[in-house]
Order: sequence, then structure tokens, then C-alpha cells
Amino acid sequence: ERRARRSSRPLSTAGISRLQEKSHVMPPSDLLRLPVDELRSSRLAELLASIDAADAADAPLLTLLFDKAFGGDAGLQLLRSAAVQEALRATALVHADDAIRSFALVHCKRLAAAAADVSLLGASGVLQQIAVLVSDASLGVSQRAVGFFVACAASAGALRAVLDHAPSRTALLAPCAAAAADPAGGVPALALRTLALFGEIAAIGDAQCAMCEESGALDLALAAWRGSDELVRLNALEVFALLARVPRGLHWLEAHGVVDDLLAQARGAEADGDAPMAEVQLPSVFHCLAELLEAGGDAAVDKALSTGGLLGPLWRQLEPAGGGARDAALAAVRGAACSRRGCILVLRQTASGGAADPLARLLRSSDARAKVGAFAVAAQLCSSCAQFAADGEVASVQPALRALIAAVSPSAGTAPGDALAALVALPAEELRVAALRLLLGLAQLEWGALALARCEGLLHLLLHAEAVLTPDELRDKHALASALLKSTAAADVIGAGAATVRQLREYVAAGPFAAQSKAEARPEGPLTL
Repeated sequence: ERRARRSSRPLSTAGISRLQEKSHVMPPSDLLRLPVDELRSSRLAELLASIDAADAADAPLLTLLFDKAFGGDAGLQLLRSAAVQEALRATALVHADDAIRSFALVHCKRLAAAAADVSLLGASGVLQQIAVLVSDASLGVSQRAVGFFVACAASAGALRAVLDHAPSRTALLAPCAAAAADPAGGVPALALRTLALFGEIAAIGDAQCAMCEESGALDLALAAWRGSDELVRLNALEVFALLARVPRGLHWLEAHGVVDDLLAQARGAEADGDAPMAEVQLPSVFHCLAELLEAGGDAAVDKALSTGGLLGPLWRQLEPAGGGARDAALAAVRGAACSRRGCILVLRQTASGGAADPLARLLRSSDARAKVGAFAVAAQLCSSCAQFAADGEVASVQPALRALIAAVSPSAGTAPGDALAALVALPAEELRVAALRLLLGLAQLEWGALALARCEGLLHLLLHAEAVLTPDELRDKHALASALLKSTAAADVIGAGAATVRQLREYVAAGPFAAQSKAEARPEGPLTL
């Protein structure tokens, strides 16, 4: 009643009813003080009634209350009960307050892993209501609902249980069906939300991708891609990038002509559409092709780079005046370098440009983002050369890789390993990670490990706590030291009986999180006024 007096608007009939109901239900703050066993038994009815009586002000307390009552294995079993299922379906998931719908979805997600639990949710009507919430007006609620179905898709059996439940499948695909029924109306935002969900599900594995294809949801991606709305085409590209991660998705893209479409747009040969928008789409096209090249191996590389003529457009984007798709082009080059054939083609391309090659220039660029992308390409080239070291063609292009790595040095007197070690000591995390990954890639190659063994700055970094590193960076640093010690030739260069080798062995044996002494200050050289 006090809340009603404070409000400037008169209470509706529903509001009066809610106030009257609330006066007969124990407040969440009082319920929260009760023992958990009492909440789960004699007070369960009051607990469930408190959902309907709650408003936005009660949501935080109600969240704590539900966490207490439904936590642990005993709480999970209680969630499966008919009374709780009915309260979720009829009250919590349809509540007017966004926060209450959201925390109800959090608890429903705990039942998403097993097909039997998903079938239970279907039988109680909860599953259908969650499907409706994918299109909820609140984006936060919608994302929780999407998260529920992605969690279901982690198990092919649970996803099958979702799609076999006809009412839930119909509710889930309703936005797609509405878009298909009115092609002239374009693809509405809610349909794009559903499409993005099925893209995430399809990227989990071949079985999930097959079920998405069977449901017909992927047909909307084609309609979006081949429609006239250029912004909607961007959404389709995001879905295609997800599909490219699994073999069945790659096959679907190939079978429906999407790969040819992407290559045509990358080459600038697409005649349809708004030219400025096609330029805006180019980074998304390259990112999609990057996923395809990384997952598709030699066959995808031959189709895209050898037959499809993609290498030229990618390299033009690496030029200083190449355009706004440089970072995406670097991602596509790195994806190509993951395969034997791609590694050979990329290194041949760099060799043809010599010192003026745009990739070599990006390795020493003052633009941190450009440098990070170029380091990722170089690291992948090192890893692929190590993986296919016995291959004659790969061996024949390793001189090009050496020349490319030499471009890392900012000056003739600085070795690439020392230049990279100096970057690891910088506060810029992206650069640190990229430099460490490139050092690791180099250490996998015999000539790379030998070159690193001669770098005093790198050895100093490995043996001292000179930089503040994250746990993952500490692991990379430790892996680098291990890789150097595995190379007998590198250990000999350092000195088999030298104190440095002994300290490296002690560090490797102690693990990545071993305490290391801080380095003493070292003068860089005489001061000149």
C-alpha cells in the first residue's frame, strides 16, 4: 500500500490483486532465513508462490532464494518435480520482470545436458516456453534462452530431444517460418536471432550440423545471403563462418554454392549489390574464408588459392593502401598456412616480394594490430613447416621463411629472437602473446631453435622474472624453454655444461609457475648528450 501511495499512477486491477496476494505470502527476505531442508519441503509451496507475488524490487532476493533452494544435487532433483516444473512454466518464465525470467532460465539450463531431462521439460511445457523466449523483447532474456539451447546441443541426444518435441520445434522455428512465408518482407530481426542460434549449434559438430540442416533453419541463411538487404547478408556471413568449422558445414557451403560466392566477392567480381556495402562486407567475407581454409585443409586451399585466385586479393589488402580488411585478410592467410599446401603457397608469395613483401613489412610495423596479425601468420608458418618437415616441397620454401623471420628485426644488429623477447617485456598483452607464440613456433624448427639459443636477450627473459606475465603467458614461456632444451644442437650452442643450461633445466623441472629472481638493471649503452 505504501508503494501504491508513492506511485503517481493508479493501480490496475492486476496490480491490486498482486498486492493482496503478496500480503499473504512470506517475503523472500524471511524465506531466505529458513533452513534449506524446510524450503525444499514444508515451505516449497510458499517459495513457488513468491515468484508470482514478486516484482522488480524482489528479484535480487528471489535469485538468492532460488540458488539456495535448488542448489546441489538435491536441488536439481527438486527442479525435476512436477510442482516446480509447473511453477516455471506458468509463472517464472512468463513473469513480467526480466530479471525473474532470466534467473528461471539459469536454473532450467541445469537440465539441458541430458536427453531425459530435456524430454521432461518438453512434457511439462517448459521447453516450449523457453523456445518462445528466444524471441523475447528483452535481449538479456533472449540470450539466456539461446544459451539454454546451445547447452542442449552439447549432447546430440539432448538436441534430438529438443527437435523431436514438435511444439518446441515449432515455437523455435516460428520466426524462420514467418520469414519464409513472406519473402518480399525480408528477414526480420527475430528470424536472424534464431538463425544465429542454429549457426552456433551447427558449429558444435557434424551430428548437430546435420540436425540443423534437417530442421530447415539453414535454408534461411541462404535466403538472407542471396537477398537484397546488404546488412542482413552480414548476418548470413557470420553463420557461414560458424558452419565452416565442421566438415558437414563445409560440405553444405560447397554444395549450395556459398564458397564460390565468397571467392567471387573477395575477388571483387560480384556485380550485384551496393558497391560500398560490398566493401563493408569484405572483412566478414575474409573471416569466413579464414575459417574455411583452416578447417578445409589442402582441398580448400587449392580451391580458394590455386583455382579461386584468392591469394592476390588477400595480398593487396596487406599493402599500406589496401583497404579496411587488412586484419581479416591476415586471418585468412593464417588459416591457409595451417595446411601443407597453404604453407607452401604463402611462402612462395612472400619470396616473390622479397624485402618489400607486405607481410614482411607488417612484421616490423608500428601498428600494434598489424604486427599481432603478422606474427600470428609467421607463427603458423613455423608450426606448419615443423609439422611437414619431411616433405620436400616444404623444405624447399624454408629459406623464404627464414627471410620472413629476419624481417622481425628492427635493425641489422638485433636478432629476431632478441627483438621478440623485448616485446614480451612490454605491457601490451596482445603483443606479448603474439611474440611468445612466434618464439614457440621458431623453437619447433631446428634452425629456429639454434638461432634462439644465440639470443642473450631471450635467455635472459627465460631465466628471470623480468616481465609481469599472465598464467597462460607463463605456460608459453615455460614451453619455450622446454623446446630449446629438447634441441641438442641448441643446448650445445648455449654450452652443455654452462650455468645457463643448468638454470634452464632447473626452471623446466620446477614448472611454469616457479619463482624466478628479478633481473638486475642493465645499462643499454653510454649516454650521449
